[in-house]
Amino acid sequence: MSWSFVHPVSHLVLSAAALLFLATLAFVVPTIVTLRRRTTTEAIAWADVPQREAGAAWATDRVLRSVEASCHDAGVGFPGFVRAVVGTTVRLDLASPTVAPPAPWTTTPDGRSWSAPMWALQAVPLTTAASTDFATVVGLGGDADGAVLVDLRRVGGFVALGGDTTARGAVARRVVDQVRTDPWSVGTTVLTVGVGDVVSGGPTTSVSVAEALAAVSADATPGLLVVRDVPGGADGRELARLLERPGGRWAAVALRPSALARWTLDCRRDGTLVSDELGTVRWMDLALSTPSAVPTDAVEPAVERADA
Repeated sequence: MSWSFVHPVSHLVLSAAALLFLATLAFVVPTIVTLRRRTTTEAIAWADVPQREAGAAWATDRVLRSVEASCHDAGVGFPGFVRAVVGTTVRLDLASPTVAPPAPWTTTPDGRSWSAPMWALQAVPLTTAASTDFATVVGLGGDADGAVLVDLRRVGGFVALGGDTTARGAVARRVVDQVRTDPWSVGTTVLTVGVGDVVSGGPTTSVSVAEALAAVSADATPGLLVVRDVPGGADGRELARLLERPGGRWAAVALRPSALARWTLDCRRDGTLVSDELGTVRWMDLALSTPSAVPTDAVEPAVERADA
């Protein structure tokens, strides 16, 4: 039969084809959407269940101690780092430029970054006792070059968590968990203001804003302050000023964005966080020292209560 727009059978075939096309769309589109949702929520669903390998923290501790030892042996004052990437090559983005690093480090022309092969750092003798200089260093995940570490106090202000509510809680738990358990930060004071049980699971102390201000102002010991919101008014401005002090030993993380924050990390359900300072980092690469008995999604109400 030849096709004709005036032939009834042709109309029937065309109608059947249209119906088949619409039926296919009705099935395929929801399926694709469902699969995409499963993909993007997969990390948030299982991320708190695996347990972190203890050896990973000790390997990082060896790197941090080799930084101090290499500088001590060469009589070089280490300026500290804001960010470090630990892989086959270790790169330090320094808190202040230094163009004369000790061996085995090399530097960029502007002195803002040092780098050294991992194998060379493993050969550095650890001639000095561990210090508290890295008491607020935490991993935030991984990228293509290795594990991404940040010294929160050297950010010089609040690090705010934005994005998905549950992902923010997952990132905050990882930060607090590391400060409590990593060999270079064990003993660091952790104070919380208004976060409820979002970061529960270890020794933290809930305090008032006034008490938090007093602790950060005294700067007697290294510490991490975790707040639901950056306080408003004069209290928030004073905390931000105190965190900016050169040589200050306190760091602060806020569970929600703020205009006073120095950094804002966009935390996502697919297991990544994104920021101008770090690019895209996979927070899902970090497991907890004590895994949760339930998937991360199951603790979402606790984060929502903190948001209330």
